[in-house]
Amino acid sequence: METESKSISVKELPLEIQKILNNMDFPINRHDIIEQERKSGAIPDILRELGMLPDKNYNSIEDIAKELHRIYIGIPS
Repeated sequence: METESKSISVKELPLEIQKILNNMDFPINRHDIIEQERKSGAIPDILRELGMLPDKNYNSIEDIAKELHRIYIGIPS
């Protein structure tokens, strides 16, 4: 059941963010996410949002989506 709710959270992210996350190799950390997207020409708004991610390693798209949801809607950690 938990996997289903994580999948839903990824689908609820903005389409541009979903596209970016689908091209990531995991595990990855915040610095590498930002560098990879900067090199690929991501728009500043997306870079800013990804820059708000906590500085830690992410093992899946769902891990990043969970943190982005916390940023977007203010769910406490």
